Amino acid sequence: MILLIAAPAAAATRLPAPPRNLFDVPRPAAPPRDVVLSRPSAAAARISASASGERYPVNDGSEDSIAVSVTAACQATCTAADPQQIANFVGTLIHGNEINLLTVQLDTPFQVGFDCGFDAESCYYSGLNKIVLSGDETVDSDGASRDYVLAHEYGHHVAQHRGVPPPFPAAINWGPERWSSYEHVCRGRRSGALFPGNEGTHYYQDPGEAWAESFAHYRFPEAPVKWEWIPSLKPNAAAFRAIREDTLHPWRGRTSFKLRGLAAGRGGAATVESFRTPLDGEVSLGPVGEPGLGYQLSLSNPSGKVLRSSRRGATFHHRLDYTVCGQPRLRVAVRSTRPGADPFRLTVQRP
Repeated sequence: MILLIAAPAAAATRLPAPPRNLFDVPRPAAPPRDVVLSRPSAAAARISASASGERYPVNDGSEDSIAVSVTAACQATCTAADPQQIANFVGTLIHGNEINLLTVQLDTPFQVGFDCGFDAESCYYSGLNKIVLSGDETVDSDGASRDYVLAHEYGHHVAQHRGVPPPFPAAINWGPERWSSYEHVCRGRRSGALFPGNEGTHYYQDPGEAWAESFAHYRFPEAPVKWEWIPSLKPNAAAFRAIREDTLHPWRGRTSFKLRGLAAGRGGAATVESFRTPLDGEVSLGPVGEPGLGYQLSLSNPSGKVLRSSRRGATFHHRLDYTVCGQPRLRVAVRSTRPGADPFRLTVQRP
């Protein structure tokens, strides 16, 4: 008999995978909203050198603060370059401790072109924890206000400071763990519908950008901003719950639980137990039994299709790894390679 020793807290229930036609790529009706860069160019560095600023409280009832700087040209000509106003708005966004790492730089619209590219409304420098946007209060043709754009950029800042399990890339390209699992980013990537971190020709198929836009929609649910990204990633109530959870309670790494029981001997039926895998990422199983025990271990989906199995007669230190990509539940089967049944203890690590 299998005994479940300890299990991690249940994660948000994930809906079935969306129909494949929802991965059809829309024809963008607007240029990219922004761009994520690691470091500024030489021209951008010169613009930043002209900026002066200080720290401002976000006034959300905490002691959190952000740095806001304004370029010399923006100080002279911008119409809405009020650092405290910027800080107050950032304080209205859901956030964690990453807020204290943020710098917002206010440029003239022309300077934004040099800093971010002349098609972009703003940008985020991941290596500097810095958002660059206009010091003018404008509303874009798609209905996005400057605050809306700032909320989008802050979504990138949140993702920059969130983790995802292996073998996935950084959350700023993939999206944080609960949101990306709910939105089936792994399956979309494998099917060729999503392009994590591609902000060129696949900007509107980049889940990192869809996360940031969803974050802005969370703050402005009534904003008249058309969803330009791939339809399957358009946020709903469950996606908003995942966004809130990822922001306020960041994923901290894999958790583990134990299974134990008797592994049937050679020729006997395998001992089988199933377990939930609500989040995507690498699942690891092992070791089994006492040192010297030979065993076979296999992992399958609920219908019984074997996904991964250990070699016959694996050693005590053998571990089985498998990347969960949209499977909400897995089954593990254990069989001893010796004639008699043997007790085993199996540690399962999952996202």
